[in-house]
Amino acid sequence: MKYLIPITIFLLFHSPNLKASDLKIEPVYGVERTQREFPKPARYKTETYFGVRALYGTPSFSLEGEVNQSQDTEDFPDDNLKVTYKNQKALLGFRTYPIQSKILGVFLRFGARASKQTREITEAGESRTEEGAIIFDPYAGTGLTLVLGNNFALNTGATLIYNRNAEASEQYDTRYSFSFTIRAGNK
Repeated sequence: MKYLIPITIFLLFHSPNLKASDLKIEPVYGVERTQREFPKPARYKTETYFGVRALYGTPSFSLEGEVNQSQDTEDFPDDNLKVTYKNQKALLGFRTYPIQSKILGVFLRFGARASKQTREITEAGESRTEEGAIIFDPYAGTGLTLVLGNNFALNTGATLIYNRNAEASEQYDTRYSFSFTIRAGNK
């Protein structure tokens, strides 16, 4: 199992059937529901994120990489507290289109996400920064692609991400994304 990703990457990048036109770039905008652990008690919040996703391969099977970032500030005036969250995430996985036509496609995606959260806390006028550890979580999702020409498409998707630090009833974070695909090269 630990050799699956390196072997897949090798096969994707060294396949004689793949060419530059098999690279697709997607600017991504989305919203996600995430757990806030500070201040106690833990709670959930919906925030927006921006990023970029790259796909390399064929519609039948593609390697998918994504990086995104979000920032959100919460004020707690009763406690004289202000917290700014900065989240950085990287996703590496695979995408496949089991249902596709010339205009519409349904995709499935799965892989692993690495995330790091930084909190800038201002309490009673004094600031401090807390850096969280890098956390790895599996993800799986689905979505739709609307093709608008040879090199352009619109995408929307929903992804569930396992959150091992949450309570048993709240262990899945949900993210919804909107992106557009730009295919590199000509077919």
